[in-house]
Amino acid sequence: MKSLYSNPELLRYARAQLRPGRLLTTAIICFALSLTIGFAALHGESRSADALGAAGLGLLHTAFLVQALVLAAGGGIACLHSIFGEKEQNTFDYQRITRLTPLELALGKLFGAPLLTYWICLCLAPLTFYAAFVGHAHLPFVFAAYAVLLVASLAFHAFTLLISLFSVKGSQVTGTVLALLLLWLGSVEIFGTAVCMHSLGPFIAADLALENSWEDPHTLIKLANGRELREFAIPSRFEDVFWGHPVHHFPILLGIDLSLALWFLLAVVRNIKRDPQQYVAYSPWQFLAFVLYLNVILVSFYSAKWGTLYDSESFLLFVNLVIFFFLGVALLRNRQRARAMLYASQSRSAFWSGRFWPAPVLVLGTLLAGMLIIVALNYRQVPEKHWNVGFAVLRALAFTVWMVSNMQLLQCLGLRPGKHPLVMGALYLSIYYVCAGGMLGVVGCFREPRLMPFGSLFVPSAIFLLEPSTWMEGPALWMASFVVQAALIVLLFFVQTNVFRRIAIHAQT
Repeated sequence: MKSLYSNPELLRYARAQLRPGRLLTTAIICFALSLTIGFAALHGESRSADALGAAGLGLLHTAFLVQALVLAAGGGIACLHSIFGEKEQNTFDYQRITRLTPLELALGKLFGAPLLTYWICLCLAPLTFYAAFVGHAHLPFVFAAYAVLLVASLAFHAFTLLISLFSVKGSQVTGTVLALLLLWLGSVEIFGTAVCMHSLGPFIAADLALENSWEDPHTLIKLANGRELREFAIPSRFEDVFWGHPVHHFPILLGIDLSLALWFLLAVVRNIKRDPQQYVAYSPWQFLAFVLYLNVILVSFYSAKWGTLYDSESFLLFVNLVIFFFLGVALLRNRQRARAMLYASQSRSAFWSGRFWPAPVLVLGTLLAGMLIIVALNYRQVPEKHWNVGFAVLRALAFTVWMVSNMQLLQCLGLRPGKHPLVMGALYLSIYYVCAGGMLGVVGCFREPRLMPFGSLFVPSAIFLLEPSTWMEGPALWMASFVVQAALIVLLFFVQTNVFRRIAIHAQT
């Protein structure tokens, strides 16, 4: 394998983006903007020493925000257009047949496409360090902020490169909007107090640069409640809680972002030199490993004091619903891939495995995730009075059946002939849940305990409301909802068998 500096793909981007004239022009523009902004922020009017220091810290914060916007958003869009642009120009197939290995080609695009944004950040670095000098900021935190900026941006670049690889003609705008939306979601704490971990996005570097101590002191607030004097500990803004123990957010962010970048890069390397009809993000074992990795992160930073144990399990299962949906869609096989698999193998094993795909992987993954959640909840908190492990296991099993039935339905619909069958299948499924959930919600099936078992027959998400008290309102109906989902899975297996039989006949002729 060639070194990164001698990578032909990286050198191609360097020759295109780092021409001397362009570098000089960019440097002059950045210098002019830095001079203007710095003078306006620090020397616009006479200031005292304290006011000048505060202005310097404000400028330091702004400089990191601008660099995060340039490097993360700008570099991410460049990576998003790197493979998609090659597809539009019909030159990507030429790159697929070059002697470059998949890893060399992926690394060349990952570090080559955003080269100009790295140069812009380098040109803005003097303004950053000048603001740090004026504001008396601590240099270790400035360098730590740059490390966070680079690592978080690298993870986002790897993700946008993966989107670019799987994008089809006409989806460029959608991919850009999705990437920017996920960048925003990664930069805010979307789970609130439920997950004691701060954001993993690059914009948090602006706050880290203003810190002055690695310690995480707790602010104790004493409140008199009658005769009782209680103390509440408020953690600092960079403190995470890992399995009940406070840790600083800096190593957590670096570790998680680097590992996520490797996971995204793995999917790119697996598929970048394949035919687009044969794209598969992860193998079944890699899929299971990625799902467990995400669940370990989720339960490690989950706040056990948020709600009851049943509420906690419902929240964690709902997050897994999102995880398994998006990763499960990547497991689905389209009609072309199923035909190619049957044609290449010409064996009954491929036919029989196709009949039940992707149920085996999803069953194993959801069961492992459910068991991990139950074990973590029992470990993290003393069981409550109404907490019953048997009901928790039953809810996890119901989640497994529901997830398998949904993905099996999408697999059957995705094997139909036509244009974008999987997209249409997801649209039909969404319409059903919106309409059924809306009608049942109006009549109180999700509020009244006596109506919850009836609602579970039509919308299995009511399983998140299953508790010992609601179970007694209609155990027969709760069990009937499980039987209906299991019968639906068997029916979908039968339908998928007939579809594969027809595809196999066409593959043999």
